[in-house]
Amino acid sequence: MTALETRELEQCLACGSRRIERIAMRYEWQDATFPAARCTACGMLFLRVQPVGETLARMYSAEYFEQDFRCGRSDARSTEESAFRIENDGLLDRFERWRRRSRLLEVGSATGLLLKRARERGWQVTGVELSPDAVAHARSLGLDVHQGTLADAALPPDAFDLVYLGDVLEHVPDCRATLSEVVRVLAPGGHVVIRGPITTHSLARRLGLALYEALGRDIVLREPPYHLWEFRPASLARLARTVGLDVVAIEQSKIPPGRPHGEKSALQSLVMRALDTLNAPLTAAFNVLGDRALLVARKPTPWAEPRPLLVTAREGA
Repeated sequence: MTALETRELEQCLACGSRRIERIAMRYEWQDATFPAARCTACGMLFLRVQPVGETLARMYSAEYFEQDFRCGRSDARSTEESAFRIENDGLLDRFERWRRRSRLLEVGSATGLLLKRARERGWQVTGVELSPDAVAHARSLGLDVHQGTLADAALPPDAFDLVYLGDVLEHVPDCRATLSEVVRVLAPGGHVVIRGPITTHSLARRLGLALYEALGRDIVLREPPYHLWEFRPASLARLARTVGLDVVAIEQSKIPPGRPHGEKSALQSLVMRALDTLNAPLTAAFNVLGDRALLVARKPTPWAEPRPLLVTAREGA
């Protein structure tokens, strides 16, 4: 087995603070341990030990897009256009409320299905994707997709009217550096849309972390440590403001009760289903305790006043 390349963070990359404390969660994968931590200064949760280099790149091979795409919660393959057509059209309908068929950049564009649909609707599209297998498929569709990180792509400044990151910011080695680069390539007045998991914010996971903390034990996830950052609404909004964006809205949603993710006992699965059943209507009614979030932010224009936060996350950390 090839040795894993990892790094240990001594400070929070989101805010730079060294005030870090361990939390009751860790990944175990290929004989390595990846403990989670919390920044007490900004509230960001992240993996204190993270995969890097070739190890990180290998995690996003073709098998990822067949088995673990969308955190394993979709039975469809990442290349099945019909499976994601309704979802992609819904996103594009929303984008077009702000920017009618203009310049779209998708960071973490996977196999290119959203970009393909956007192009069909008249958008000028560009993608960035780490996985060479996913890039190869996107390019086979005739799409302009750069292989590597957003920084590797070296895109020109102010080049896009809307930048979309769907299920990607939690995977990048430096969430603040990535979002800063998004701001650089975004035109003044343009929008950033970030969508992804906020798993530790949900009722079941919050109670689980608190219980395991009280017992002096860890929640152990025996799977690849894909999520380097465990966002919550407030920490995600704080990160966006730190890089100079005006937060317009944060909308939370809750995945309906269903098959449990990861290894769980029958009792754990039963308790989580009960909590999720309670959680779902609370999230729908009050925009709280979700396990998915959609953040909309805007790059200020030189003459514009900051826009108010329209839909806010109701949490204190």
